[in-house]
Amino acid sequence: MTAGETPSFVDDVLDVVDSIPAGRVLSYGDVAALLGTRAARAVGSVMRRYGHAHPWWRVVRSGGLPPAGHEASAREHYELEGTPLRAISREPGYAVDYAEAMWRPLHPAGTLHERIDHSR
Repeated sequence: MTAGETPSFVDDVLDVVDSIPAGRVLSYGDVAALLGTRAARAVGSVMRRYGHAHPWWRVVRSGGLPPAGHEASAREHYELEGTPLRAISREPGYAVDYAEAMWRPLHPAGTLHERIDHSR
């Protein structure tokens, strides 16, 4: 683990990712912000190392771009879940319509577990 990747940080990142409803997404920076940090790269590192058994496609890069190197498999998930997509002129040819697909937890000022709405 690198700096910012304590076991509780890893667990917290994965808890947030597991809480994102189907058809919704958050950016790496949004996940970090929910955890009270600006460590978007550390979130990316957690997802790269531990995210394979979690809904990794629900965490996107800026501009709604899917996780690098996983564009084709992410698109399959987006289409199955009905995630809003938009065409773009550069690779991979699509992005998530972030304004429409962004997940907004119900209680942004509460504790981590209060901020995550598990009912959606």
